[in-house]
Amino acid sequence: MAGFRFDAEARQEWRRHWPVVLAGAGGMALASAPVYTTAIMLRPLEQEFGWSRATIASGQMIPAVAAVLMGPFIGLAVDRFGPRRLGVVGVIAACITLALLSTAQAAVWTWWALWGAMALSAMFIKPTIWAAGVSSLFSTSRGLALALMLSGTALCSSLTPPLANYLVDSYGWRTAYLALGAVWAVLVIPPVLFFFNSAADQHRARKAAKADVGAAADLPGCTAREGLLSWRYVRLVLGAMTMTIGTVTCVVSLVPILVSLGHGRSTAAGVAGFIGLTTIVGRLTGGYLLDRLNGNLVAASSLLLTVIACALLLGFPPSVPVAIAAVLLLGFSMGAELDAVAYLMTRHFGLKSFGVLFGTLGGLQALATGSGPFLVNSIYDATGSYRLAVWLFIPICLAGAGLFLSLGRYPDLERSRAPAAPAKAAATSPGEIVVSASK
Repeated sequence: MAGFRFDAEARQEWRRHWPVVLAGAGGMALASAPVYTTAIMLRPLEQEFGWSRATIASGQMIPAVAAVLMGPFIGLAVDRFGPRRLGVVGVIAACITLALLSTAQAAVWTWWALWGAMALSAMFIKPTIWAAGVSSLFSTSRGLALALMLSGTALCSSLTPPLANYLVDSYGWRTAYLALGAVWAVLVIPPVLFFFNSAADQHRARKAAKADVGAAADLPGCTAREGLLSWRYVRLVLGAMTMTIGTVTCVVSLVPILVSLGHGRSTAAGVAGFIGLTTIVGRLTGGYLLDRLNGNLVAASSLLLTVIACALLLGFPPSVPVAIAAVLLLGFSMGAELDAVAYLMTRHFGLKSFGVLFGTLGGLQALATGSGPFLVNSIYDATGSYRLAVWLFIPICLAGAGLFLSLGRYPDLERSRAPAAPAKAAATSPGEIVVSASK
């Protein structure tokens, strides 16, 4: 009976809110587009301007640093105003700034200035925006909903490298940036504008229509202060950062890594294209498992897949079949990456201050996203190869797996919710978190 009841609740959630997941997936794809595009632009920018690859990749550090500084404030804005307004503004601005990268000139400060503009728009399309909307509307099927939403990055990783490579070869890198900005505008802006929503936005709309003049529902979970000062939160943040540096950096740098290991550029781009499909499969599998198993184990297991993939790349560098196998493993690992982190945030800390807590974590993850390619390309500039970088991914991922496993059981966040009536005040003191035996 419980299983059928669960299925009925999940179906009801999907019938009501599937367009929000679709719109969020588009937002996630757009947020990833500049990262996956830069890997393809390394060679043409290096040839035209004579910049080092580390210099080119340093542009991604600007949004990363901005995300660290602004992530908590964007999270506060999400908690205060709801994610819809921020997301609509963000997707429009992000498409424009992606296209504007085509105007870079030989003076490297123009490249950095354009990435500065990209950083401003990127603040409004961070995962915090999309995860806040989806998490607030899904409970029974939250893991799968987050997985499907975050599959937008898989769509991006599958479409962007071959499309950008074709555009660069056929029309040059400037036209490629313009075309990519237009393509993402057509794919992303309409669904976000018409479909993206959240529980907070729906409540505001009801109040505006005078259908509900009461206060917003009290969401279960920690306050921002409780979460930020928690050692468990620190471990989750560190685990998320190692996951980003190990898995995400390897994936976004995959084409130049494969070229460095002996594959032709076209072959490398073709092999890298497999990652999109496997990332989607990995996300769906990971989302299914997150709703049924302890998410700590799911996150740790995904990092172990990256360790195996890196070992294959190092052990059999010129083999195309082995490279494909490694890419498939990386795709599965990437699939369970951000959705596991977002899911663990909701289960360990709740939704009361999700914007601030996940925004802060997201900012630090963005720092890792930006610094990872910079460090990897610095290693290339110093050694002429990416082999040392791939070696370093292995201990980083092993450390991250240990951090996730150390998080422990999910707390009982419903019992830590502020009491609704004075008669219940003595049952649980505010901020108390009782560990549940489930999962």
